[in-house]
Amino acid sequence: MDQVDFSANPNQRTPCVLVLDASSSMETQGPSGKTRIQALNDGLKVLEKHLREDDTAITRVQLAIVSVGGLNNDAEIMMDWTDAINFSAFPLKTGGATPLGRGIQIALDLIEECKSEMNSVGISYTRPWLMVISDGMPTDGPAQWTEAAKECQEAEERRKAEIFAIGVEGASMDILDQISTKPPLMLDGVKFNELFVWLSASLSVASHSRPGDDLQLPSTDPWRNVKV
Repeated sequence: MDQVDFSANPNQRTPCVLVLDASSSMETQGPSGKTRIQALNDGLKVLEKHLREDDTAITRVQLAIVSVGGLNNDAEIMMDWTDAINFSAFPLKTGGATPLGRGIQIALDLIEECKSEMNSVGISYTRPWLMVISDGMPTDGPAQWTEAAKECQEAEERRKAEIFAIGVEGASMDILDQISTKPPLMLDGVKFNELFVWLSASLSVASHSRPGDDLQLPSTDPWRNVKV
């Protein structure tokens, strides 16, 4: 957590870890001429911009990124916990398969480590978010995926995390449905910019709240495929 400064910024935090599909299928080109991964990377820049424009979110939101697939064909931490004020978007590169179960387990471990660190230094926090974005089906073995889905369900039941599953065209929505009590949502085309505008606005709402508050999040209509 080198990019988190609790001593200079003791504000309450809203942690959010992104599990992002960087498998080979994310090189699929959309009608706009951009590949899915290009649109995703552009969306991360939008997220950075909008967080920086929010005086509260910039000091309270912290992010981590787990890549699934990519050049190493593995699930790995691409960015450890980072305060929004220190977040600088960077491009993900594609390759390999989709070890999504492993990526989710890494993300859940990150959340527990984050909470432990904040508890140790007396920093309050709202419920952490875990957002999973994928265009495919997990390539983990059935046992690992089943265990990852079970861990997600338990995390939500125990109010350890708020989990959102977003499917890009081609994703197995039935599979994504296993990781959250909320139904997965399908992205409309490659509207990653709109998705990350929504995420920034939603994290802003959370960062303005107190732990345990019910949140009224913005509408997902600008980016969600409402025909699914």
